[in-house]
Amino acid sequence: MSQMACAVVIPALNPGAELIDYVRELLARGVPYVVVVNDGSGAAYTRVFDGIRTLPGCVVLKHDVNRGKGCALKTAFRHILDDSTFAEITGVVTADADGQHHIDDVLRLIAQTASDTENIQLGTRNLRQEHVPKRSKLGNRLTSFAFHLLYGARLEDTQTGLRGFPRALLPWCLNIPGDRFEYEMNVLIRAVHDHVPFRETEIQTIYYDNNAGSHLRTVRDAWRVFIILMSGLGKYTAAAAISAVLDIGIFWVSYRFLFAKLPEATCFLAATVLARVLSSLVNFTLNRRYVFKSLRKSADSMMRYYILWLCQMLASYLGLLGLQAVIRIPAVVLKACVDIVLAVASYQVQMRWVFHKKEKNAV
Repeated sequence: MSQMACAVVIPALNPGAELIDYVRELLARGVPYVVVVNDGSGAAYTRVFDGIRTLPGCVVLKHDVNRGKGCALKTAFRHILDDSTFAEITGVVTADADGQHHIDDVLRLIAQTASDTENIQLGTRNLRQEHVPKRSKLGNRLTSFAFHLLYGARLEDTQTGLRGFPRALLPWCLNIPGDRFEYEMNVLIRAVHDHVPFRETEIQTIYYDNNAGSHLRTVRDAWRVFIILMSGLGKYTAAAAISAVLDIGIFWVSYRFLFAKLPEATCFLAATVLARVLSSLVNFTLNRRYVFKSLRKSADSMMRYYILWLCQMLASYLGLLGLQAVIRIPAVVLKACVDIVLAVASYQVQMRWVFHKKEKNAV
């Protein structure tokens, strides 16, 4: 079992009878265990699962109602961890039930997962090929671009269902939220945040009948994935909002009480500097711990953060002066526009430079 010491997990909703042959071939090619999760399939599909259940090395788990792909995967992971039958299993490879993952590719990821205890294995499809359905091609390009923009990791195929997880990562997988298709995106985002590395392997790109077998609900599931993708930017925005409120509060207390006896110009300057310094310390801490979860040394990150902070403040000032010279609208509106653009740029700089620490096998 040294090279095949992995179980294959297949979540299935209303699968075709060909799934029986697919599982049978996996077993014939040396896979020790296959766990199929019946995710609330109709009564007409009972014979398919009964056929799989009779195969040696197969386990069929059942949800009475459809609970989603993410929930099905977690049901299988939990069973593998809890059942002593799988005690020798060193990893898990997930595959889809619609035949889109070629047996050879599944076996390749099994071998890699069995020998690699650190990386999440990703079977990456080449979605630029002509036969790929347009909705799949466009959706994956958009999510890959957004993932790289928001999380700094460049992945060719963010929606692949062919993935390998070392056994040690299964409890980690169980703690990741999401019950449906968004779960797989959650796994990628959490991996970036927790500094769990990926390893991409190109696989065959197979689609049957324009992907008619997919149970992806285009609008609802795409919206779920979009919300998950934006969660990182949401945390950054929340940290910025907390810092802004704190900045205003400290400024008010300072000029009303701490520096009230100073001349007005001096009072405003002292209050502004104190408020900005204290609020920036809070912003730095929130970004480092909760937004980017940095592994870089705190002193190093702080030095880079304040270099960016000074540059951003100077850019805000110069941008306001430049725009005011050519656009005759209230200065406060111009400043808001400039600061929004700078905030988006600052997110990228913080992610890629301030808090980034390159891993030995970072994606």
